[in-house]
Amino acid sequence: MKILYIDPLAGVSGDMLLGALVDLGVDFHALQHGLEHLGLNEFAITSESTKRHTIGATKVNVVVKDVPHPHRHLPDLVKIINASPLSESVKTQSIAALTKLAEAEAKVHRMPLEHVHLHEVGGLDCLVDVVGTVLALEMIKKTHGVQAIYCGPVSVGAGFVACAHGSMPLPAPGTLAILAGFPIRRTTFPFEMTTPTGAALVTTLARPHTMPLLLTPEHIGYGAGTRDPKEVANLLRVLIAELHQQPKLESHTHEHSHAEDHHHHDDHSHHDHPHDHDHEHDHHDHTHSHAHHHDGLEEVNHHEHGHEHPH
Repeated sequence: MKILYIDPLAGVSGDMLLGALVDLGVDFHALQHGLEHLGLNEFAITSESTKRHTIGATKVNVVVKDVPHPHRHLPDLVKIINASPLSESVKTQSIAALTKLAEAEAKVHRMPLEHVHLHEVGGLDCLVDVVGTVLALEMIKKTHGVQAIYCGPVSVGAGFVACAHGSMPLPAPGTLAILAGFPIRRTTFPFEMTTPTGAALVTTLARPHTMPLLLTPEHIGYGAGTRDPKEVANLLRVLIAELHQQPKLESHTHEHSHAEDHHHHDDHSHHDHPHDHDHEHDHHDHTHSHAHHHDGLEEVNHHEHGHEHPH
């Protein structure tokens, strides 16, 4: 089965995901044309080649034009999307991601959904990131025959960060509310690694996965974040790959499946013939994961880092 795999080792934001999909091969001019269907003239998107720690990537920017434009609430954005000639699947998934953003903020601030007033939903750049990402994924599905989207554990920061309303714990309360039920990788770095928009997109569009997947990568794309910190390559990686049967983790009891049609007894000394095992005890054939799991979170010791994504 052909899949798209999202690898958010350095976190995820809307512009990083959009950039990674363009880097993967999405026709940028076709994407621009698709976003014109929103019927808004208050923004433009640009794409540029860049590098993060010498790794080539694509940076997509949403440029909000310096013209008066209203602050829009969720119902306004839903109306814009529904009035467009976009496909029904793009409309449905875009509205689902934006609604998830608003619901998370309503829960965090303990207010009715219709009273939510926030940049993440009202911001034009957020609308473009969301609809643009869903459009780009639709293009990839058509051109590459992608049947499913998977996402690995999402890296998040820790500590506190200053904001307009005071000190905010990381991951940001809205981001954490969106990621409820989705695997995350908690780091020790006091920077925002995953934004609410990025969290809403992956939790809406992708299947979470923590176990090893047997893949044959075919195409790889890198999307760059706005910042370029020295501690980490601020990149989101996506792959188009052929998904093979998921390998089963080897049991510590070394239970074997035998080709011979016979029954095992407690006394194995009765067997004086070799067994054809489905897996051999050759240490070169085993790949052992050194990730440690604590309370449902995965901590990867060699790749913990943090950064900020400006909203």
